[in-house]
Order: sequence, then structure tokens, then C-alpha cells
Amino acid sequence: MKRLYFLLLTLLACLVSCSDKDDAPFPDLITEMSMAYANGQGLLARFVTDSGREYHVSNEIKGMEANETLRALIGYAVESGGQAKVYSAQSVPVLPDATGKTAPLHDPINVESIWVGGGFINMHLLPKTQGEKQGWAFLRDSTHTNALGGQTHHLSLLHHQQEDPTSYSRHLYVCVDLDSVAPSLSVTDSITFVVHTFSGQKTWHFGNILH
Repeated sequence: MKRLYFLLLTLLACLVSCSDKDDAPFPDLITEMSMAYANGQGLLARFVTDSGREYHVSNEIKGMEANETLRALIGYAVESGGQAKVYSAQSVPVLPDATGKTAPLHDPINVESIWVGGGFINMHLLPKTQGEKQGWAFLRDSTHTNALGGQTHHLSLLHHQQEDPTSYSRHLYVCVDLDSVAPSLSVTDSITFVVHTFSGQKTWHFGNILH
């Protein structure tokens, strides 16, 4: 029996979740995928959005390890001088590559959206759960030369429902680091990503993945 090489997540709780709350009404909030950076005290010090904007955090946000870097979904309001006030910060797990390390499990889920940005394949998924752990990873299924002379990498989502009943849907954000897809990617490379959903197999196609 092959050893299981996937990430176990409990869908009722985020790996890291932090927020700053007060009685003032919320301003116009922006929510973006970002890279989050902690200072030596484990406070969120700054973040860089997938659109390339960098902000220094003006309020105290706990929940990270000292000097840690995380992929995160951050809700914030822009302030002056390159600063931002953060209202929510949810870690986004980076899925491991389980190619050849475990059975190709494809238990069905629903998908809100999948897109490429910030050097990652980003996923907003809607798995069904009752709050127990489920297994997640990605698989490199095959690679072939495309019409542009580059490589097309065919990937799929590994999902193991395990013993978690399919009672109700939850929101889950995960991602795949493009650096883990191939040692190097070129402008002529592309990616297909397959997810098995409750309404059948669906495929997303991504070209110009370095832009």
C-alpha cells in the first residue's frame, strides 16, 4: 500500500486566521491573494498583492510565526504612505505534489473559480463537509510539446473525502506553486488543470502563465 502524501485540512478552521475589529464601520475593503510577511514578533508586517502592490500593515495582526512568509487571502483598506489596515488575513495552503506517491484520488467537489496569479494556480473550492479532515494535493498527469514549441503540463486536483460526510458546502482556498510544476517555465508553456466535480470532470486552460 502506498504511503499517503497529501495535505490534511479541517474545513471548519483555517490554518491561520486573524483579524482586527473595532466599532467603527468598515471602509471600502479590497480582498486579494497576497504574500504575507511577519516580523520578528510574529505580527503581519507587510504584504504584496498578486497585482504587485506592497503595503505595510498599520494595525496589529497576530497569528503568524516570527519572520514567517505565507500565502494569504487578505482583506484590507488602503491608507496613506503605502500603508493598509488589515481587517482579515486567512492563510491559503500550498498543495504538495503527490505524483507517484499515492493513489490518484478524485472525490468530487464544487468549484467557485480557478485562476493563475502571483506565481500560483489559485483555487476557490466548495467541498462538502461535516467538519472533519479531508486530503488535498495535486498531480502531474502528463506533459507534451504544444504548437508553440513549449510544454503543456496536464495537472489534476487530488481530493480524498476520507470519512467526512458530504453534509454542506464550505469555502476553501488553496493554491499550487508554479515552481513545483516544472523546474523552469517559459512563455510558451501552458497548463491544463482538471477537477472532478459533482457535475462531472471540468478542465481549466492557462496560457501565458508567466505574465
